[in-house]
Amino acid sequence: MSTESCFNCHETMQRLNSYVDRELSDFELVEVKKHLDDCPPCEQHFEFNVRVKRLVRTKACPEKAPQELLQQILKSLKRA
Repeated sequence: MSTESCFNCHETMQRLNSYVDRELSDFELVEVKKHLDDCPPCEQHFEFNVRVKRLVRTKACPEKAPQELLQQILKSLKRA
């Protein structure tokens, strides 16, 4: 068990997206991690957020064009 976080559930939830994106200060990162380690409901919310972001990232990424098409486009642009 880790030492108790100075953040409560509300404060942790306010920082959760920034925590997932690694946009918090070192102090905030440590405190959110401590809270998540000691609070199963917040940990579940965190895991859900991570899964949603991963799903969006994999499903919303544009498909890459075939290399042959890219080469044709580049040739056309050079001629223009």
